[in-house]
Amino acid sequence: MDVIKITFDDINSKWKKCKEDLKANLSSLQYEMYIESLTLVDITGDTAHFTVPYDFCINTLETKLYNDIKDVLVKNTEHHFTLAFHVEGEYKPANINNISSVAEKGKVISVENEFKSNLNPKYTFDSFIIGNSNRMAYAAAVAISDSPGNAYNPLFIYGNSGLGKTHLMHAIGNQILKNDPTKKVLYVTSEVFTTEFIDAIANKKNNEFRNKYRKIDVLLIDDIQFISRMERTQEEFFYTFCSLYEDKKQIVISCDSPLNKIEILEDRLRTRFGWGLIVDIQVPDFETKVAILNRKASENSIDVDNEILDYIANYTSDNIRELEGVINHLSMSLMQGKEITLNLAKEALKHYQKSDIHEIDASIIIDSVSRYFNMSVEDILSKKRTKELVFPRQISMFLCRDLTNMSYPDIGKAFNNRDHTTVMYACEQISKQINTNPELKHIMEELKRNIIV
Repeated sequence: MDVIKITFDDINSKWKKCKEDLKANLSSLQYEMYIESLTLVDITGDTAHFTVPYDFCINTLETKLYNDIKDVLVKNTEHHFTLAFHVEGEYKPANINNISSVAEKGKVISVENEFKSNLNPKYTFDSFIIGNSNRMAYAAAVAISDSPGNAYNPLFIYGNSGLGKTHLMHAIGNQILKNDPTKKVLYVTSEVFTTEFIDAIANKKNNEFRNKYRKIDVLLIDDIQFISRMERTQEEFFYTFCSLYEDKKQIVISCDSPLNKIEILEDRLRTRFGWGLIVDIQVPDFETKVAILNRKASENSIDVDNEILDYIANYTSDNIRELEGVINHLSMSLMQGKEITLNLAKEALKHYQKSDIHEIDASIIIDSVSRYFNMSVEDILSKKRTKELVFPRQISMFLCRDLTNMSYPDIGKAFNNRDHTTVMYACEQISKQINTNPELKHIMEELKRNIIV
């Protein structure tokens, strides 16, 4: 096991250089929001631990900026690190490698070059949303984590891209290491396996390659379909598979299609992949998508109305990464001072697949309210002030404020050039009544559903 000696001053100065590199490569907004306050606080094994002031920063650091930070850290330290991010005050250094509070200036710190698992600590069973579409795959993954090599071996998980296969694989690896930190767990894509195999042939390092892959406890290999047309890679993987299987080491394989649909895959591999358990992950149902959106919003520390979450779930595809992308967009917009409204969600949704998203404006709202109360649009827009008309008119104004980005003056213009103070008064009155009148609250919910869909 290699040991690299790094002093406290070395680490501090190198991280400062990393931040300078990141500042040069990222936008000013990204740097100021996520990197400037990022503090390196600990190194355990080959994991560099950072703290940030706010919980919402962690998701962006892990999903958008992880590779940028890792690349500059590796470049400046000449050491391979994985990264972990924590909220300030919630991380307790595990040992004397705590740079900020334990290590003394000039003291030598030993950083052990431990086995690199390539696992993302973000992906755990706790952060996985269970639904009817993935319940069996989740149960199998948990069983493997409790008894690797014995429960289901191999486990073959298939399903379309973006449904959670990779999340489950990382969760298996993270849980196994949590149960037994001495285990050698390796996550790789089949593309990485192929690249390393080709490199081993070119540089005559076949033995090193085989030792790496055949002397581990758990192999998690993602997107196996990419080796389907590579005869020599398939042959090497066959012998790797057999070696691990005979030693009762756990193997988990993911694919974007069922076994019988993988083109040009050797029959001996196809047969062995089916020795253990084959499970699929299907597209999430509406309820599961809403639950995922709720979780992602909570992780980003943002509050999104249920009507908006329902709308996002209805107008995104079945790819979970799209759901994350929309929430990230809302989170960024909120930090820029924007209010989270339905139209803001639509702005985020326009980047994704479904194109049948209708823009909500005052005319759509007024038309929906007029039909609900069985009156004409002309009556709502008129100057008449009878009780039967004022109430629906105030509801229409409130919904314009709630469901669009219209200002009070904009709404006033849409309502036959009324003064903005009239709109403000209407919105205040409806807002107060919603909190005390269950019947009105029910009416508003029904109107929103009619307008949104």
